[in-house]
Amino acid sequence: MPQGLYYFMMKNDQTIQVMVDEDQTFEIKVAMNDIFNSIQVNGSFETELMYKTIQYEQTINPELIQITEKLKGLQESSPEYKTLVSKKLELEAQKMSYFQKLLADHPKSLFANFKVSGQNPAFRIDLPKEKQVHQYRSDFWKNVNFNDRRLLRTPMIGTKLTRYFKELTLQNPDSIVSSAHSLMKLCENNKEYFMVFVNWVMTTYEPGKATLMDAESVFSQMALSYFTYDKAFWSDTTEVNFIRKRATEMSASLVGQDGPNVISTDQFGKQQELLAKKTEYIVVYLFNPDCENCQKETPLLHEFYLKNKSNVDVFAIAIDTDDAEWRDYIKQKKLSWTNVYDPTNKSIYGKYFVDHTPEMYLLNKKRKIIGKNLKTFQLQTMIDKDKSGR
Repeated sequence: MPQGLYYFMMKNDQTIQVMVDEDQTFEIKVAMNDIFNSIQVNGSFETELMYKTIQYEQTINPELIQITEKLKGLQESSPEYKTLVSKKLELEAQKMSYFQKLLADHPKSLFANFKVSGQNPAFRIDLPKEKQVHQYRSDFWKNVNFNDRRLLRTPMIGTKLTRYFKELTLQNPDSIVSSAHSLMKLCENNKEYFMVFVNWVMTTYEPGKATLMDAESVFSQMALSYFTYDKAFWSDTTEVNFIRKRATEMSASLVGQDGPNVISTDQFGKQQELLAKKTEYIVVYLFNPDCENCQKETPLLHEFYLKNKSNVDVFAIAIDTDDAEWRDYIKQKKLSWTNVYDPTNKSIYGKYFVDHTPEMYLLNKKRKIIGKNLKTFQLQTMIDKDKSGR
């Protein structure tokens, strides 16, 4: 079996953890009503080391938890708060010293590497408050041994990835990509880590699934940076071509960029030009008449348009339909905004990326894309935010 941390799952949802290293013939005896104190391991040094460490942590963790809870109710400037923080740092340093001794005594040990790599860095209380988080994030992967591929088969890596990106990184595309680049640089010579990290970021922020407004920005930047023929060694040429093509299509309509112009034909046979519209804001609405979600969103957007058409226009682009169905839809919904449809797709291809319909973009008076993946109820908030300069 690949070396790593394994779990035996019991019917009553209890688990027994086992560290599997090169020697995979071993015996474990345990009383299920008291696993940690009763476990007897024969033939697995790694597992034995793990349970001895768990027993050590049981002597120190309760106090750490108690201190953490007390700190939540105290003012940071109070003497008690500062005393408790010092005590917490002292206990954490004791734990780290214990784990580092394990690693010094057993440098090739899977468990020792797992335990040291999993420790979070200490907060630098000697630094100004605004620099503490930055320093913490910079040091976050410092203890991880990227040369030990076995750690990929432990929960520690996934836990650190989630914390690094979801808690220590601002949830906007530029910050996420910046954190990703920093992480990739740390493991660029460790192929398995590189593969796991690239794919983790791209699947976590996959457009259409992630709640991030402009997940396309993360996906496209990651794909164009790391899904190359020389770097994406785990993918064949067909997959690399597909992902890079998709990323290129996404990259034409990211938040903060100029909104691409679209010149297409309306239901009266007249040419309509998106960027020729004079209103302060333009909503680019990509929809399909048969789309169930479009059936719900279109009336809401049209109502918003009628109330705000003095400063908001809607440029509605029908996709994946036919001429008759499109015209019937316009009549049925009484859509009085600008409607265009191109059966050849030439006038709209590569302009505004759409993964799922409906797709809604918002352009401001400078014709910058200030929002995407929007719902109607979010439009006024985005407009107010733009007007206030936030």
